[in-house]
Amino acid sequence: MDKQKKADLVLVIITFFWGIANPISDYMMRFWAPMQLTAARFVVASAITFPILRKNLRGVSRRTAGSACLIGFLLAVIYLLAMYGLRLCSSVTVFSFLIAMPVIINPIINLVFRRIVPERKFLLSLALSVIGLYLMTIKGEGFHIGTGELLALAGSVCYSADICYTDVAVARDDVDARQLGVLQIGFAAVFMTLFSLFLDRGHVMVWNPGLAAFLILLAVGSTALAFIAQPIAQQYTTSNHVGVIFSLEPVFSAMAAILFLREVVSARESLGAVLMIAAVILMNVDFTGKDRKDEEDPKHL
Repeated sequence: MDKQKKADLVLVIITFFWGIANPISDYMMRFWAPMQLTAARFVVASAITFPILRKNLRGVSRRTAGSACLIGFLLAVIYLLAMYGLRLCSSVTVFSFLIAMPVIINPIINLVFRRIVPERKFLLSLALSVIGLYLMTIKGEGFHIGTGELLALAGSVCYSADICYTDVAVARDDVDARQLGVLQIGFAAVFMTLFSLFLDRGHVMVWNPGLAAFLILLAVGSTALAFIAQPIAQQYTTSNHVGVIFSLEPVFSAMAAILFLREVVSARESLGAVLMIAAVILMNVDFTGKDRKDEEDPKHL
């Protein structure tokens, strides 16, 4: 297995942990405020990663620290939008598909800011995604996007910006990907704690063994391991591949929501989900053979 395939496999594992995090977070927000949950998640993740990887934090460059700070802030904003979106959205399944739109948004950001022209198939993929989005959000009275859905879409845009900026950052010679992965968790924890102090004043956190276990799962599997491995893996693949792989998140989320939260997905919503998955697959199919060249030289960007 070559480096790019290994990197893609690591990203799939990360996506699985992120996928199951959505229904777990939805359950935990019955007891904790949104930013209390995210702040606790990232504080615990920082407490785990910093002691273990402290040797890797020697000689941090200014560029690495600055990039980590910016990415940490982006993460705080993403989770602010996402957690309130999840709380207000009609279902975890719908939310999970909306927050996984970077596969469509990434090429647009790359076109606008990096002058990277997307492939022709992008237009068909975009059309499938829009139709799928319509089917998943339409209500009995017609097309309707609620506050939760809008927050999820806004979080998805910020999510795309985070992916594209990380792709640019790790390509620089003076940015250490491992240091970036550790530091961004710490910066995100700081920003999230500040958000929580401002937004969640007066909200008492409920503690029990079950919630503590879920918090550790989120902090370790869905945060510490994921954010440390992501920037390292991104060195050996492309930002569009990252967006495509991360779009598997709603599949894992929907499965977990159906199994553990007993969510019911209608036939119309299922059709919308199928169309959005089809858009993901279309974006990941190589019709030109260009990806084979990328695999031989994954750092050519």
